[in-house]
Amino acid sequence: MKIALISANLGGFEQKIVENVPQSVKIDQFRFTDENFPPRFNSMTSRLQARIPKMWGWKMVPGYNYYIWVDSSCSLSHQDSVKWLLDQCKNTDLAVFKHPNRNSIQEEADYLKQRLAMKCPYITPRYENEMIDEQLAAIKEDGDYVDDKLYASTAFIYKNSGRVHGLLSHWWTHTSLYHSIDQLSFPYVIWKSKCSVKVIQESYLKVPYLKYTRK
Repeated sequence: MKIALISANLGGFEQKIVENVPQSVKIDQFRFTDENFPPRFNSMTSRLQARIPKMWGWKMVPGYNYYIWVDSSCSLSHQDSVKWLLDQCKNTDLAVFKHPNRNSIQEEADYLKQRLAMKCPYITPRYENEMIDEQLAAIKEDGDYVDDKLYASTAFIYKNSGRVHGLLSHWWTHTSLYHSIDQLSFPYVIWKSKCSVKVIQESYLKVPYLKYTRK
């Protein structure tokens, strides 16, 4: 079984990278940086560019059975972190964490708009003029979708399959077309794909297998 662990730190967004604890199962690690994935200044921000390995890792480093994404704000903090994530993905297409603070796409959108209205120094420079309402309208056009879930996209694991490729491709479409905060559309594209999903109820901030490293 081949496992790829993927992360990205483009534009030097994370000032300090904490290395992952060596794992009890064999993995290949891929970290995309400005050196091996040069900035595309004429076409996108580094934040949007980082979504490419996040959503197209299966194409950028093909041939693995499982792909694990971990944002560069986190590190694997236990020798069995990958083993634990693999266990979460048994008999399902992907495993994701429940969002620790909010419970729906609408709640997340309301939070973002509130922070933008306040000129939040963290949110505004990164997400001003992103198309939140247009994205919500596109999701609501799908009348069968029930907006009662929100996932944290900080870390997740998926099987290498055509159905999951379709999910991730649709996710990229939403993220590049509407809003680069990808967790806004994550529940919807998972539902639309009809992929099976295991929702990890523990917060990614509290499990012993991940460590939040952003200062």
